[in-house]
Amino acid sequence: MHHLNKLGAAVCLLALGACAATASPDWDARFGDSVRILKAQQLIEPGAAQRNAQASPASDGRTASEAMVRHVESYRTPPPSNVINIGVGGGR
Repeated sequence: MHHLNKLGAAVCLLALGACAATASPDWDARFGDSVRILKAQQLIEPGAAQRNAQASPASDGRTASEAMVRHVESYRTPPPSNVINIGVGGGR
């Protein structure tokens, strides 16, 4: 009988929880507003993207090809790093 009371209480709690009003619809309607506002506040000139949409970068095919080759080679043979470790491995 004790288990039946626990089961009945759990069912009642679940039923009441399903009927509870939440603020989620209000939050969902404003989801992402803060990010959009912060992005807009960081723009110096909002109309620049539309004005420069058709602009193409000043680069020729040879320059772009060489840049791509150098980029790939930098992963194959990375440049040596100049790291100075001070006080590493020393005793007292």
